[in-house]
Parts: sequence; C-alpha cells; structure tokens
Amino acid sequence: MTLPPLILDTGVLIELARGDLNLMEMVARWDEQGQPMVMSVVAVAAAARNSGSKDSADLLLGIATMGQITVAGLGEPEHGIILATVLGRTDLDWGDAHVAALADTSMCPILTLDSSSWTAAIRAFEEPLHVIEISDPPD
Repeated sequence: MTLPPLILDTGVLIELARGDLNLMEMVARWDEQGQPMVMSVVAVAAAARNSGSKDSADLLLGIATMGQITVAGLGEPEHGIILATVLGRTDLDWGDAHVAALADTSMCPILTLDSSSWTAAIRAFEEPLHVIEISDPPD
C-alpha cells in the first residue's frame, strides 16, 4: 500500500547527500514499491550547499532520476509568491519553506528526520501540515 506522495525535507536530502546507507536503501525500496516522492529543487540546493562536495551533488542528482521521484521547482511567478508568503509566516529556511509550500498546496505529507523542526510551521497554515518522522529503530 502506497501513501500519497512524500515530500522529502531538507534534512532528509542532506543525509541522502552524505550517503546515509539506511536512508538510501529505504528510498530505493520505496521507489521499487511504487511510492511517489517529491524533491523540492530549493531543498536540493540547500542540501547541496550544506554537503558541499561533488560526490554529494552526484548522489542528489542520482536520486532525482529514480522512477518515483518528482522534482518540484518554481515554474510560475505564483510559486515565488507562495514561497515568499511561507517564508513570512514561518521561521523555516528557504529549502524547507519550499517543502512547506509544496505540502500546503498538494496536501501531501512531509518526510523528515526531525519533526520538532516543523512544530511551529505545522500551525502556520489554514490546514495544518502533515509530517512523518523517520526514526531509528531501537537497538
């Protein structure tokens, strides 16, 4: 059973860019199972800047080519206006503000490694954002 498209937040993309093997395997498994996922081009830029290496950039580019990944950009002027509105409403950085804008307009959940970073932003919208946190399994 697949969920609605999962929007990967900047933290998830940073860890993927760093080569987190468990996270990469999970994303690859979801791709094989037909689980739609979304990468914000602004969050990709933030993750690439944070990681700062060609290998990291190559990993992000490779993930973007997976069959179930959609890369969402800022294709229309309205998208920029929505992004500016989210930036004004929240304390999110540019990458996660774009993730939030995508989640708000699509009603799709955000996949994160740290749900506490989304606590304030969740309530900044008419309809609260839905956040799914990935946690490490217990030892």
